[in-house]
Amino acid sequence: MENIKFSVIVAVAPERTPEVIKWLKNQDYPEGKYEIIVKRGPNTSQNRNDGVKEAKGKYIAFVDDDAIVERNWLKKAEEFFEAHPDIDVVGGPQLTPPDDTAFGFASGIVFASILGGASIRHRYKRYKLNLNSDERELTSANLFCKRNVFEKEMFDPAFWPGEDPVFFSELIGKGIKLAYYPELYIYHRRRSSPAGLFKQVFYYGYVRPKIKSTKKTGVTSFLFGIPSLFVIYLVLLPLLLVWNKIFLLPILIYLFLIFLFACVISVKEKRGEYLLLIPVTFFIIHIGYGTGFLCGSVNRLLSMKKNRRSKNVKKT
Repeated sequence: MENIKFSVIVAVAPERTPEVIKWLKNQDYPEGKYEIIVKRGPNTSQNRNDGVKEAKGKYIAFVDDDAIVERNWLKKAEEFFEAHPDIDVVGGPQLTPPDDTAFGFASGIVFASILGGASIRHRYKRYKLNLNSDERELTSANLFCKRNVFEKEMFDPAFWPGEDPVFFSELIGKGIKLAYYPELYIYHRRRSSPAGLFKQVFYYGYVRPKIKSTKKTGVTSFLFGIPSLFVIYLVLLPLLLVWNKIFLLPILIYLFLIFLFACVISVKEKRGEYLLLIPVTFFIIHIGYGTGFLCGSVNRLLSMKKNRRSKNVKKT
């Protein structure tokens, strides 16, 4: 067991089957030099922490349970650490598999675009090497860490499903060097239904205000708040139109942009169905994230108010 170089941790929800195992067992890497640790539970962050405690490898890898990894995934990671010994953490993009469902592939295209993914779009496509990376490019769905990293920081279960930004920011604050390596990619299937996609981005948005308010991430951007402003605009639009028809202009510009993007992609990919799927996907992502962000903001304000009341009661 002392010769184990990689410990691959797969966090799995109680009801799911880890499809990634068959790909991990087919690695072009000496069988005795890596181990696969599967941890089940409702909180992914806690599952990963539990896996770290059992891991025996020099490097600890994280990959999502439904990912597809190439046979040279571990080799690429080993070669990277050998070429860059000063880097402590490295990750790569999670690409959409070509054989994903039409809706899933459309979602991947949108996530990788400036209109859909904004500052985090490089998580979903191969970009250039960055030896000074952060949460905008990295996710725990495809990540390698030196073992000593976890002597300084673990995943915080309180921020799931938005624990990645917190983890990366805390590491950077403690002098840990992070890198984005575009060749270290995996394939990751997207949500196959509009409801599944909405739920996913809703919770991403919901947890963001909590992360920002506790200053757990050094990455701040007005882009995170734009979808919530868009939701507010749509709710108020009937009243605004009574006041002045000019307020119809923003939604017309929005529709023009997403349909233009859909037309370009449909022609490029030679897939006519994207002409309708991409606009729908844009709308779901923007509305889902914006609604989640608003709900998370309200919840955060109520929590802060409740905490202040508790403190006042204790003082009296």
